[in-house]
Amino acid sequence: MTSRRLVLLGGATSLLPSRASAQAEAKLADDLRLLMARHHVPAASVALVRNGKVAERVTLGADARTLFQAASISKVVAGQVILHLADHRTVDLDQPVNEALHSWKLPGRRAQAVTPRLLLSHRAGTNVPGFPGYAVGATLPSLPQILEGAPPANTPPVRVEWEPGQAFRYSGGGTMVLQQLAMDTAGRPFQHLASDLVLGPAGMARSSFAQPLPQSESDAATAHDLEGRPLPGRCHVYPELAAAGLWSTAADLARLALVISASWRGGGLISRNLARSMARPVGDGPTGLGIFVHPQSGRPPLLYHYGVNAGFRSVLTFVADGSFGLALMTNGEGGRPLIPAFGERVFAANGQGSFPSID
Repeated sequence: MTSRRLVLLGGATSLLPSRASAQAEAKLADDLRLLMARHHVPAASVALVRNGKVAERVTLGADARTLFQAASISKVVAGQVILHLADHRTVDLDQPVNEALHSWKLPGRRAQAVTPRLLLSHRAGTNVPGFPGYAVGATLPSLPQILEGAPPANTPPVRVEWEPGQAFRYSGGGTMVLQQLAMDTAGRPFQHLASDLVLGPAGMARSSFAQPLPQSESDAATAHDLEGRPLPGRCHVYPELAAAGLWSTAADLARLALVISASWRGGGLISRNLARSMARPVGDGPTGLGIFVHPQSGRPPLLYHYGVNAGFRSVLTFVADGSFGLALMTNGEGGRPLIPAFGERVFAANGQGSFPSID
């Protein structure tokens, strides 16, 4: 049957290949609209993965091309960049990171024991869990200033504060070390590496690490607080690209899931063996390499990552083989309760296991 475009109430748009898909998307839109009103979220976009394809897509309060801040889902892309470099022997996952860094060295006791593998799994003992962002128009720090905690950076210097390899401690600072590692070893800006190695091959045509977005990009969501009020300046700016800087759409995040699952099956952007290692928890923590992992008895693991920037909440979760997945992006702090409520409904309706929650 020839595909056709349906415009749903509230600004939802999607390509619908069948009446069954139209009914499924209408149900998604109804559930999403109810939760958006309850939690004061002005815009949201959802894309479902089924059997290795992007299936239902619904966007409310915006259009299908509207960009949202993906926040910490940026770390999934950064992880794929590092794994690609590891596959091509540009990066050694088990080499002390300070031996590969040229322009900066990670300080702190036992820093010599920190490897890319430990950084990818948040077990390196590094500090700085997250980044608050900067006001639009503010002077932005460079990557060296972010790592050193030097003005105008608004976060502490990145360093090793705990014993490497001993415990899971979420560290956006550690991800910024990986950004520097990618740039030092490949000799190119991170945003170019991400575009050439991940975003482009995955077909993520609307995704970008531009911070701030260029003025020519007019289709971007405005961030909102818990009461649904827009943030001053429309959003915060995140120069911490690998940790928080990705702009994307729900459909593009679904495509990211598909390219990762293709690697897990064999035939994706990274080797099957490395993809299988990525999808296994490191130590006793909840993370694999660049992504959270929820093992499932008798089934491939569930992979996921949440995104939390000021006024934006998102999630990407999918079965490692690409049989099912959900990408959901919102432009309001109310996305915090909305995401698990919506995710649980979708998972239950599709015979999936427990929806992964960080709260």
